[in-house]
Amino acid sequence: MTIDKILTILQIIAPIFTSVFLGVLARKRKILTQEGVASLQQFVIKFCLPCVLFNSCLTATFAAESLGAMSLVLVALLCGCLWAFRWGRKRFPYHNLPQLFAAQETGMLGIPLFITLFGAAEAYRVGILDLAQAFVAIPTITVLASSGTGKPSLGGILKNIFTSPLMLMSLLGLILNVSGVHSLLEGIGVAPVITDTTEFLAQPVSAVMLFSVGYNFSLGKSNRKRIFAISALHFVSFGLVAAVVFQLVIGLLGQVDALTRWALLLYCLLPSSFLAPSLGKNQEDAIVASGVCSLLTAVTLVGFCVISVLVA
Repeated sequence: MTIDKILTILQIIAPIFTSVFLGVLARKRKILTQEGVASLQQFVIKFCLPCVLFNSCLTATFAAESLGAMSLVLVALLCGCLWAFRWGRKRFPYHNLPQLFAAQETGMLGIPLFITLFGAAEAYRVGILDLAQAFVAIPTITVLASSGTGKPSLGGILKNIFTSPLMLMSLLGLILNVSGVHSLLEGIGVAPVITDTTEFLAQPVSAVMLFSVGYNFSLGKSNRKRIFAISALHFVSFGLVAAVVFQLVIGLLGQVDALTRWALLLYCLLPSSFLAPSLGKNQEDAIVASGVCSLLTAVTLVGFCVISVLVA
C-alpha cells in the first residue's frame, strides 16, 4: 500500500475517531447531559437524516445489475431484522437491537472507503446498496422510535412508517427521480438550489451520530460480554455468511462487473449503522449499540486493509 493511499485512508478515518473521541470527552467532562445528546439525536433523525435520504433517492441511478445487488442486500437485512425483532430480543433484551441488523454504515464509512479504492465515479455501486437498505431501515427506525411500553397495532405501525419524515422525503426523492422532474429541474438550473439546501441540512448527521457513539461508549463489566457477543453475531451474519452467499449468487447471475462484487464484499464488512445508539430507550441501550458499532468499525478497517492489498 502506497503512502498516498495510507494518507487518503487516514483522511477518512481521522474525522470518525475524532468525533467519537469528542463524545467520550464530553461525557467524562460533563460538557453535555444525556438529555442534551438525546435532543441532538432527535434533531438529526427528524430533520437532517430525511434530507440525506432525499438526496440519495433523487440522484440514484438504476440498472439491472444494480437491482440484483440491491435485492440481495434487501433480503439479508430483512432476515437479520426479523430475527432481531422476533428472537434476538429474547437473548439480548435491548430495544434498539433490530437497528443493529437493519442497516450498515455505508454513508460515513462504506462509500468513502470504496472511493479510496476505485474512485468517485464508482461510488454509486455502494450508494445503491445504501438506498436498498433504506427500505428496511426506515420502517425499523419508525417502529423503534414510536413503540412504547405497549404493543403497537399493525395499522399504527404502518401509519407511523408512511407519515414519517424519513419515508416521505425518500418517496419524494424517488418520485422526482423516476418521473423525470429532477432532470427537468436540472435543465432549467433549479435542481442545484434544492440539492444544495438539503445537503446543507444533512451536514450535521455524521458529526452528531459519531459524537453520540462516543458519548455512550462503554465496555464496563455489566455489558462487555453482551457487546462482544452481538458484535460477533453481526460479523458472522454479514461479514462471513452474507458475504459468501452474495458472491455465490452473483456468480450464478453470469457476467457481473468485478467492482459490484467488491462493493458487496465491502458492504458486508461494514459496521452497524451509527444511528443505532440514537434509538435506545435508555442509556443501557445506547451503551450496547455504541460498543457494537465501535468494535465493528475496527473490524471493518482491518478488512478494508486486506481488500486494499488484494485489489492492489
